[in-house]
Amino acid sequence: MHELVIRGGRVALDDGWAEFDIGIADGRIAAIGKGLSGAKSIDAGGRWVMPGGIDAHCHLDQPVWGGAGNADDFYSGTISAAFGGTTCIVPFGMPGQDMTTIGAIDRALERAAGRAVIDYGLHAVVTMGTGADVEAQLDALAGRGIASVKLFMTYQGFAVDDDLFFKVLDMASRLGWIVMVHAENDAAIRRTRQRLIDLGRTDIRYHLVAHSETMEREATHRALTFAEMTGARMTIVHVSSWQSAEEVARAKTRGVAAIAETCPQYLFVSAADLDRPAVDAARFVFSPPPRSPRSHEHLWQELIDGGIDLWSSDHSPYYFADKIDRSDTPGFTTTLSGIPGIETRLPLLFSEGLVTGRLALERYLDLTSRNAASIYGFADRKGSIAVGLDADLALWDPTVRWTLGHKALHSRVDFTPYEGRGVTGKPTTVLVRGVPVVADGELRAKPGFGQFVARTAADPTLSGKPVEDWTPWLDA
Repeated sequence: MHELVIRGGRVALDDGWAEFDIGIADGRIAAIGKGLSGAKSIDAGGRWVMPGGIDAHCHLDQPVWGGAGNADDFYSGTISAAFGGTTCIVPFGMPGQDMTTIGAIDRALERAAGRAVIDYGLHAVVTMGTGADVEAQLDALAGRGIASVKLFMTYQGFAVDDDLFFKVLDMASRLGWIVMVHAENDAAIRRTRQRLIDLGRTDIRYHLVAHSETMEREATHRALTFAEMTGARMTIVHVSSWQSAEEVARAKTRGVAAIAETCPQYLFVSAADLDRPAVDAARFVFSPPPRSPRSHEHLWQELIDGGIDLWSSDHSPYYFADKIDRSDTPGFTTTLSGIPGIETRLPLLFSEGLVTGRLALERYLDLTSRNAASIYGFADRKGSIAVGLDADLALWDPTVRWTLGHKALHSRVDFTPYEGRGVTGKPTTVLVRGVPVVADGELRAKPGFGQFVARTAADPTLSGKPVEDWTPWLDA
């Protein structure tokens, strides 16, 4: 007899849908089959039993940046994630001023302990302020369950120069880590931003010009070329446009270990949303910015065909007053970049991808849980419904129609860019390691129930060849 049985649901297994029960013991899936018995049971009749979602790109409780701190800490942020069907997140150990990469991880771990209600890992972040011993820091973190690092190509205080970029790529290749890159050309952004200011063009709509698709395309190409030179694995985060998506596709054809991530805002928010009255338009300011219908269509096709590997929120939670610097006429130079999305990430794709049939079940599972677990090093624990894995499950009502709005959500952020959008399908019960965190729409977990998940790096011998090991004369 199992400790708990999920009965009568339509279960999303790796090889397709099945009408099975799920037996749970010691926090893990112990059996999948018919007629299972348990000391306790949950009736999943009429529900779709999905793997708990994994959001591998989100921001919580970071040091103050741009004059504002995050609205969500690890308590409110993970509650919001759970109500959206997500059972594990991998946010960033984001450094503050003069903070090392290890110091930032230590800070994030301290902030998460005793607060998170779902499980979490952490990505490291390297900046120019990390310190001269960056390689020793990354090596030390590898022994602490960290298996990924993020680099920024823009943002004052975060952007790295090419020398540090290569140093991190070389180290990541040796460790078997994956490098996440925010790819926008910083010099181009600074140049264009100043020219717009000089011309008096500071309305929010000009955020699109200051962060044009060409700037993202160039940086994406350059970052992936660096990956090709070093043999490192690389995720281009928040791919926003058809141009950068094509750069990732081209790199893959050259054998680069390139991974593409996109986010809901690049499918459901339009460039035209920035051409609204200032205070309204501020709800749609994030970087890279929303793009054209052509990019929407291209990214949807990439989601369908497999060219996009990850579906993440890039949840960046600011109170609206902080976001607009308490201005009645915010402009693109003063409005903080970032929007909430940790709770709406899965409902949007479930509704417009899975329920509509636009996405096959296999693609939906890859995008929302399986690929994140595999890419970031914890597929031995999470990401699928399979015997031996953590019993991270979300029971979805596929028929309920509801309206997204900040009052219906659980983040402390007081706005959402999806206000008023109707969606079909909602998670009603969510379990982490077999324990209901949300049950019938009610929060059940205590602060601190969530655990840190140590991740495993890939085998370094599987990294690509660095340029110094190429032998082009053999092809002559």
